[in-house]
Amino acid sequence: MTRVVPLSDVVDEAQRVVDALAAGGVTVRLLGGVGVAAHRHAPVPAALTRSFADIDVVVGRKGGHALAAGLATLGYTANDRFNALHGASRLLFYDSANARQLDVFVGQFAMCHRLDLNGRLGLHPLALGPADLLLTKLQIVEINSKDVVDAVRLVLAHEVRAPDLPAEPDRADALSTDRLVEVTRADWGWHTTFGDNLSKVRDAAGDLLDEAAASAVRDRIDSVAAALADAPKTARWKARSVLGRRSPWYELPEEVDGARR
Repeated sequence: MTRVVPLSDVVDEAQRVVDALAAGGVTVRLLGGVGVAAHRHAPVPAALTRSFADIDVVVGRKGGHALAAGLATLGYTANDRFNALHGASRLLFYDSANARQLDVFVGQFAMCHRLDLNGRLGLHPLALGPADLLLTKLQIVEINSKDVVDAVRLVLAHEVRAPDLPAEPDRADALSTDRLVEVTRADWGWHTTFGDNLSKVRDAAGDLLDEAAASAVRDRIDSVAAALADAPKTARWKARSVLGRRSPWYELPEEVDGARR
């Protein structure tokens, strides 16, 4: 029997993985840099293009076992030890032919904060929706330049709208302030990290884009920031805000076989 070998182009391979798993009844969506690249609605400025080392996907909480079986048929090798220990929330697979890692988040994306993604896989046919992608990028306290570039690219590519709606042929996907508010209004720590990083993305736009594009990004970020500031906060949010930054409000993520992508 001929062994299946993953494609050498990481973006093409990501598309193949999503499509092949879907054909087998398993829904996954891309995140990370490749997920951001899947939201290509217009030509991308040179400063916002970058290479991608690996593939990150998210699957629903009950999809891990079927996904593992599907990836085996697609040429991937499981990290059995890691998956046995952490499989309820995260799985690792390797593409030995291309020296790549495929990182699977099960039901949530957890780095400095926890983002529930169960039930969030139907907003875009290939990747997470733009609001969820932005939340994954801006939940990292020690944000790196790749995350900033990806966040600028997301904001430049999407208008800001309140409703949290799936993309349809006659309605482009958009950055949903409803989704951003939903996550940050209940958790002061989430709100603080996201807001800090949103300001960094706003500042970076002028260095990465021409003035017209940078102005559009700044205006959209200002709209998001206003929505977050105006949203009513929960009692838990208000109670934690009293302590403020005097105590850590985030977890430090552990890298898993490589850097974030």
